[in-house]
Amino acid sequence: MRNFYWIFILSLGVCACSGKKVPEGFIYPLGDLLFNKENIALGTTYVGREYTDTVMVYNPKSKAVRLEGFNNFPELTCRKIGGSVQDWRLGGYDIASGEIDTLIITFRPENEMLLGEYYNVLRFLVDGEVDYSFGVVAEAEVKENFNEWSEEEKAKAPRIEVDSLEYDFGTLKEGEEKSIIIPIRNTGSGSLLLRKIETTCGCTAVVPGQRVILPGKSTQLDVVFHSAGRIGKQRKQITLYCNDPCRPILQFIIKGEVRRANASKRFSPF
Repeated sequence: MRNFYWIFILSLGVCACSGKKVPEGFIYPLGDLLFNKENIALGTTYVGREYTDTVMVYNPKSKAVRLEGFNNFPELTCRKIGGSVQDWRLGGYDIASGEIDTLIITFRPENEMLLGEYYNVLRFLVDGEVDYSFGVVAEAEVKENFNEWSEEEKAKAPRIEVDSLEYDFGTLKEGEEKSIIIPIRNTGSGSLLLRKIETTCGCTAVVPGQRVILPGKSTQLDVVFHSAGRIGKQRKQITLYCNDPCRPILQFIIKGEVRRANASKRFSPF
């Protein structure tokens, strides 16, 4: 936030040179253009639904400025009001001198692999040049929508059962690996789908025995913790997304301690 004052002063200087006054709120410069926001917080969103927000762009220059998209995401699209996404991707739009245009940002998560915290940055080309110092950040929490399930669907739903949400691998010497098995059972009436698995650290690898668990059947998550480069108390999180409407998100904690190997033995020449 402390940089916004100087950005705004710079914006005033730019427009003073062109004889135009900057409209209030346009404090994010990108090339010759000014944006009114740098972040779109969509909050809770659901797979298969569409969400929109807007970003305003002002051109203080005495000539038109070309604005187009630099990166494309299937789930996150941009277009100028009155234009199309295809136009945006095939060359963009001219922002007329002294004009304010509206960009419509659309987020539509179609794939369950987007479940969880979503974060992406839309970047732009201004007169053919890209500037990585600015982009519109889109953030959302993507969930599967169970609110519209009928009573019949709920009765036939899967049910995930686990023994524990916390596992302790004890004490390891640096460099050792520890394997942990997390049993998972389906006690419901429908097939249990393990949609997505996330870990908070690359030192923890998780491989599911199966992605689809039939009613009455079970599987397991094979977890391997790699202690190389990890010293001291460890606490890692594994997040599992599934299609159980009662427990669509499970968070497992893997904890323990890694101690430095005996230095005298490690470096002894004998």
